[in-house]
Amino acid sequence: MARLLHRLGALCARYRISTLLVWVAALGILAITVGRVGAETTNDLSLPGTDSQAAADLLAARFPPQQNGTSPVVFHTTTGTVDDGGRNQAAIEAAYQAISRLPHVYSATDPFAQPAAGLVSQDHHTTYIPVLLDEDAGELDEATAAAVLDAATAPAQGLGMQVAVGGPIGSTLSDTDTESSELIGILAAMVILAMTFGSVIEMGLPLLSAVLGLAAGIAIIGLVGHVVDIPSVGPTLATMIGLGVGIDYALFLVTRHRDQLTSGMPVRESIARAVATSGSAIVFAGTTVVIALLALSVAGIPLVSSLGYATAIAVVTAVIASITALPAILSLIGHGVHRGRLPRWLRREAAPGATTVWQRWAKAVTGHPWIAALIAVAVMVPLIVPTFSLTLGMEDIGVAPPASQERQAFDLMSAGFGPGYNGPLLIATELSPPAAPSQEYTDDDNQANALKADLDQKQQTLPAQAQQLQAEQADLLAQQQKLESRQAALQAQAAQLGRQEAALRAEQARLIAERDALQAEAESLRRQARRIAARERELLADLAATAVRIRILQTALDAATDPAVVAALTADVDREQEHEELVRDGLRANRADARRVAAAIPPLVRQARSLQAQAAALQRQAEQLQQQGAALQREAAALQRQADELKQQGAELQQQADALQAEQAQAQAEQQQAEALQQTLTTMLTAAGGDPRGTDPRIVLLQQQLATPSGVALVSPPRINDAGDSAILQVIPTTRPADEATAQLVIAERTQAIPAATAGGGLVAYVGGSTASNVDLAALIASKLGLVIATVLALSFVLLLVAFRSLLVPVQAAVTNLLSVGAAFGVLTACFEWGWGLSLVGLDSPYGTVPIASYVPLMMFAALFGLSMDYQVFLVSQVQSHHAAGETARQAVRSGLAGSARVIVAAALIMIAVFASFILNPDPTIKQFGVGLSVAVLLAAIMVLLLAPALLAIFGAATWWLPRLLDRILPHLNIEGEEAPATDCAHATAAAGIRAS
Repeated sequence: MARLLHRLGALCARYRISTLLVWVAALGILAITVGRVGAETTNDLSLPGTDSQAAADLLAARFPPQQNGTSPVVFHTTTGTVDDGGRNQAAIEAAYQAISRLPHVYSATDPFAQPAAGLVSQDHHTTYIPVLLDEDAGELDEATAAAVLDAATAPAQGLGMQVAVGGPIGSTLSDTDTESSELIGILAAMVILAMTFGSVIEMGLPLLSAVLGLAAGIAIIGLVGHVVDIPSVGPTLATMIGLGVGIDYALFLVTRHRDQLTSGMPVRESIARAVATSGSAIVFAGTTVVIALLALSVAGIPLVSSLGYATAIAVVTAVIASITALPAILSLIGHGVHRGRLPRWLRREAAPGATTVWQRWAKAVTGHPWIAALIAVAVMVPLIVPTFSLTLGMEDIGVAPPASQERQAFDLMSAGFGPGYNGPLLIATELSPPAAPSQEYTDDDNQANALKADLDQKQQTLPAQAQQLQAEQADLLAQQQKLESRQAALQAQAAQLGRQEAALRAEQARLIAERDALQAEAESLRRQARRIAARERELLADLAATAVRIRILQTALDAATDPAVVAALTADVDREQEHEELVRDGLRANRADARRVAAAIPPLVRQARSLQAQAAALQRQAEQLQQQGAALQREAAALQRQADELKQQGAELQQQADALQAEQAQAQAEQQQAEALQQTLTTMLTAAGGDPRGTDPRIVLLQQQLATPSGVALVSPPRINDAGDSAILQVIPTTRPADEATAQLVIAERTQAIPAATAGGGLVAYVGGSTASNVDLAALIASKLGLVIATVLALSFVLLLVAFRSLLVPVQAAVTNLLSVGAAFGVLTACFEWGWGLSLVGLDSPYGTVPIASYVPLMMFAALFGLSMDYQVFLVSQVQSHHAAGETARQAVRSGLAGSARVIVAAALIMIAVFASFILNPDPTIKQFGVGLSVAVLLAAIMVLLLAPALLAIFGAATWWLPRLLDRILPHLNIEGEEAPATDCAHATAAAGIRAS
């Protein structure tokens, strides 16, 4: 290979103009072709054999273009509500109409057409229009995406309404360029190269070569994207690695050429010799990087393989530019390569013969290899520890730049509806036999139709019957009112007669009472007269008795002589005489009372007879009134009979009315039953998405089971294709897409909910969508990571085994590289997953952490293993060269390290600067690559300068031991090129860029 490269270098140097014209023509053709057909990249994930890919394939076959995913056009207002029926709602409706008319818009959903669709937030401040395009996300151009955004924002101008677009449209509008990162990386490389070479011309040559190779590589990647799906992050990753290796490879070759010119070698021969020697190392180093990147294809993950292909293309073009375009440029410049020297104070040159810092470093490391090895391990172990908590995932839009369309839409959706709305799980189902309305729905629908027909018939007959009955009731009511009026008049007359009769009766009773009172008084007087007469007889008898006693006492008095007796008898006579006088007075008074009573009785008798006559007259009047009342009663009885007849008629009409009312009540009950059935049907249809086929028990059971795992906010109604053999459901998580709980929900749906729903057969369901695809990607990468690592290790081992014909050199290379990669993973984990360095890398995550994209560690491992092999090859080749020159094993390590350290450090610093510049890119994934790659290169350089020489020193002469069988089988390969003088140590060290300090 060295001879071939020598001839190639000589040819490019001789025909330098033609070579450069070929490059210019090639770049022009590539640029024109890319301008015509475009540079194609895609964010579509193809994951063969996964559940999400099965869902995507099913949607593409049965539900095109549902596999493209919807883009929510989000509207948010703080002035009023979005569905106020006024200006806000009118603006959103106008936006919906405008979006629906755009080209490539397959469908757009009116957020207000179906309230049950849940497109309006509960606080009515946010709504969104789901937009489905007929283009794949990878084919969507910025013009189409911008047209949707313009159509959405135009009607809302001046209303203070915030509008943002998410999904594929938002991602297209949020694409970030890397030009500023590339420029910063190039500027940093310029400074490092200037300090390394001390010359502006020499500084510019590696940059020019790297830029030419990168331009060709990026153009080829864009064209390859039409054949192979290249992720949108692919060109950026290729730029990072292509620019870094391009500068490093050109640095090796320019360093060799410069030193050869200094030693007096002719320009063209120096160029040919540099291409034959350093070019061989460049080809070998590039081959190791390309093999490591292509080894990613063993994972069987198209995304990872495509990233490997894209990055490998950039590395290949960097190698080709280094061994073709750079020799032509060097030939064109000639001895002018030394021009443009920097001021002496900027050129850190050591005095001739002075011990350089790297010589002292090599002496310290090889003099105390065990201490150096322990220090290296002690440095790496703490950095490796976080790697054990590394979780493969995928960041969501919640950590995208806050000013981007997709981040604004993400935040509005999260605030208005919940974080899960930004990453719904898409459940794609296949039904055999096709979906059909459930028996329950069919029965309820038939019953509702029958009730409707019966109600329609009753609505035609019942009103007429009710009208006729009302007319009859009205006529009867009129008759009843007339009769009641007559009865009221009769009752009034009867009442009047009754009152008159009562008055007569009362007067008669009064007269009779007065008569009775007079008669009683007369009778009382008669009794008094009889008592007076009896009293008179008693007084006359008493008077006669008193006279007899007086005569007896007088006789006794006349006969008495005794004074005492005379006195006593005289007293008795006096008393009797007084008594007699009292009796006579009483008799006179009694006779006066008799005369008075006798005089009072005749007037009372006459008055009583008069009252008797009046009472008799009143009796005759009362009897006449009674006769009139009897006549009225007879008339009232006739009216009562009429009233009874009317009552009977009323009762009959009431029976008819009751029957009609019962029929109406039955109709009302049927109406309520029909409404209840209709409500049931509406509920069933709402849950079925308005399609009766959605009531299929298989779909209903799937809906119910999908809602059972924790973390489910909503299961949307199904959408069924025309053939009925496929349906789509959405599961809205309660957590954001990047949350570990969302990944656990995907697993729960697949392992618990779907098996429970599909156990009865007739239905197959897959969990798809971007969130599920990311989960599957992480799972695939986790399952294939060991295989990729083993493949890369095996290939690297074989390459180093062939290159250096040693068993222990590949072992130490594998150990040192694994340690540096593991430590880089640890730093990446601490920075992003633990959140220790988010502010330092310019990420403002509202969650405090950022998930590491699942393919970042895998790509880092492949790229870094290849890149760090460059430093291993460069160091070990120098050690091998010195050992072949007769130095002892340890001395060869010391000389090789001292001779290669400066260029390794320069190359590492250039790569670190290039990779670290991409940390400024706002894309979180690019930041992760920037952090991971720059830290890994730094650690790899430290391992190559510390642990690798320490291990080689510890191995001693055993470093170059090779079993005889392998020695016979393995081909002989001289990395520095067969034409390089074996004893030309000066040229070997010159390749390391020793202008030592």
